[in-house]
Amino acid sequence: MRRDPFYDRFGLQHGAPHRPSKNAIRGLLKLGIPMGGTFLIEVTGFTFMAIFIARLGTTAVAGHQLASNLIALMYMMPLALASATGTLVAQRVGAQDAADARRLGWHGLELSIGLALLSGGLVFGLREQVLNLYTHDASVIAAAMPLLLWVWLFHVGDAGQTLAAFVLRAHHIASAPLVIYAVALWGIGLGGGYLLAFGPRQTVPTLLQGASGFWFAATAGLLTAALMLSAYLARVHRIEARGLYAETA
Repeated sequence: MRRDPFYDRFGLQHGAPHRPSKNAIRGLLKLGIPMGGTFLIEVTGFTFMAIFIARLGTTAVAGHQLASNLIALMYMMPLALASATGTLVAQRVGAQDAADARRLGWHGLELSIGLALLSGGLVFGLREQVLNLYTHDASVIAAAMPLLLWVWLFHVGDAGQTLAAFVLRAHHIASAPLVIYAVALWGIGLGGGYLLAFGPRQTVPTLLQGASGFWFAATAGLLTAALMLSAYLARVHRIEARGLYAETA
């Protein structure tokens, strides 16, 4: 890079290499550490959910695996939309075009949730055919069937929270989402699921016992995260609209 004439226009041949910038590294860590923390919460929440469901027996685990595999497949669409939307919003934030950043952010959120409602509804409507693609074991299908309603709603919450989180990161906001994730996914999702699955059965409706309890709580946690992150994004947009926005985390 220092010797090839192609790089002359970038000025790399002149002067000694620059030393690492503490301010630049500090800025990257300020965003990167909370972002890594949100991924940690998401992964551990879903992993511990599977570990706890394993205590309910092999059939319950098999049904859970079918549902979780469907969620993983369906998640690819909102993840792609979130990545694209976050990139576009970041470009407009860098260009100091707050109005266009807001427009792109909300349109991405609406599109992601709308497609999640449609795709989740399609899977739920064709749940017997979908589950038969995985297995013909009647007991496993029976274990997975009640989870498909939660899969639909879970997917909607997942799409909303993913899109909102990516757009907030484009605005250089990562710490507040980390707190929201901890409360919603660990507190409501994992903690609530444990109470429903392993708490006193006489106080828990039959529909929410066992693996269904974990899926209900996880769905509630994701929907809560989606609402809280969207509300926080709306707050950021209001501040931007007043011209008072300053980078925060």
